[in-house]
Amino acid sequence: MRYGGVRLTRGLVIAMEEYSRQHVVDLLNRLGQTELAEEAARGMPDPVDVDQISAFWVQHGLSHDELISEMGGSP
Repeated sequence: MRYGGVRLTRGLVIAMEEYSRQHVVDLLNRLGQTELAEEAARGMPDPVDVDQISAFWVQHGLSHDELISEMGGSP
């Protein structure tokens, strides 16, 4: 269950990060994925959560590790 950007699972609270659609578009443009950036600009919600970003990323053949790295984490 999600509540205000937080996922509740079996009594645990897991913080969910959300980003602006423009942030995702900018990441894709920076990676040279201009067509995907345009698709994201047209079709992604705003804001977009990490699960949605990850699904979009993987659906289009980009690696999960690359996503994490570009969003400031380490794989």
